[in-house]
Amino acid sequence: MLRIFLAATLIDALGSGLWVPFALLFLVHGQGMGLVDAGASLTTGALLALVTGPATGAAMDRFGPRALLIAGNLVRVAAFAAYPLAHTSWQVVVVSAVAGFGDRLFWTCNAPMVARLTAGADTDRVLATQTVGRFAGAGLGAAAMAVLPTITSPWAFHLLAYANAASFGIAAVLIRLLPRVVSGKAGSNPPYHSRGGWRAVLGDRAFTGFCVTHMAFTLASASKFSVLPIVVRDLLHGPQWIAGTAISVGTVVVVTAQRPIVALLAGRSRTAGLIGSAVLFAICFALLIPLTAVSLPVATVLILLTSLGFSIAEALFGPTATAAAAAAAPPGAEGRASSVFQLSWGLPIALAPGLLATLLSTSNALTWTILALTCASAVPALLALRKKLPDALREPSPPVAA
Repeated sequence: MLRIFLAATLIDALGSGLWVPFALLFLVHGQGMGLVDAGASLTTGALLALVTGPATGAAMDRFGPRALLIAGNLVRVAAFAAYPLAHTSWQVVVVSAVAGFGDRLFWTCNAPMVARLTAGADTDRVLATQTVGRFAGAGLGAAAMAVLPTITSPWAFHLLAYANAASFGIAAVLIRLLPRVVSGKAGSNPPYHSRGGWRAVLGDRAFTGFCVTHMAFTLASASKFSVLPIVVRDLLHGPQWIAGTAISVGTVVVVTAQRPIVALLAGRSRTAGLIGSAVLFAICFALLIPLTAVSLPVATVLILLTSLGFSIAEALFGPTATAAAAAAAPPGAEGRASSVFQLSWGLPIALAPGLLATLLSTSNALTWTILALTCASAVPALLALRKKLPDALREPSPPVAA
């Protein structure tokens, strides 16, 4: 069962990761849209999709993760099949909102499903494998951005959208093959007619505190490379290969180091992994504070060095935080809890561009200082939460056979 599910979610993660860097390229070169129009349309669609998170959480508690994972993949089949038909801003907003809704269904139901198919350190390992798939897809998308515009015509961009739609269809079929028993834990009667509603989730201060703390990590994740091209070009007046190399190094490190890092953390507390990530993020952001005060060669070394550190921090916190949130969810309201946790991913990612642009327009040093302090603040918060969420944040149970 686990192998079938993992194969389905790896297909899903590869498709999702591939589209992130490819979306603008598709709309500009494949659909003939302007860059600003395309970016604004994608952002608007993503924000509209974000508000569907709570509804998907309630639906998961009612119908179970298996049914919603299938639905999420089918929704994205329709969305990506429609992308080649979208040529105007409002059409792209609608299609991207539908695709985003499918993403919300997947990410809300993914961790609860993994938690029911695995236990202890195996949960972290499966989530780590999915992370590798997502970053591998992003790496392929980044490579396509460099190659496709010079050697292809619009039909090739359309072909990739259709191929992505087909991949989500295959993922839906694979999840459909899973037996219904995986929809709930043995002995539950019935498993997903929620015994607790929104009050159980929002009233759980330890869980909501963990989600708020997690926003420091997701802000760091969204920020780590997003302004580097602007910093290199407008502040350092350096060549763009510096930022491109840093992003490429980061992708390779996550893909190759994710599973070994999770294996290294097995048997250790999740708190240790999360604190290690927070400290590493803070140190890396602090190293970028003097970026504009040093020579370009020194700045280049700092950027490449921190890209390595950022990626290790990403590998430390991604699957660890998701597994901890799944373990900390109030019983009977796992879907709602997962949707709240997903908001702690989505909100910082949506807000990061505006926040970073404002900070960077004020001062390079201020930008990295605030990010460093934000990450550092997660350390005392995690130490306090460790006492309130012992089962989720202390040592995970030993792995079990798949």
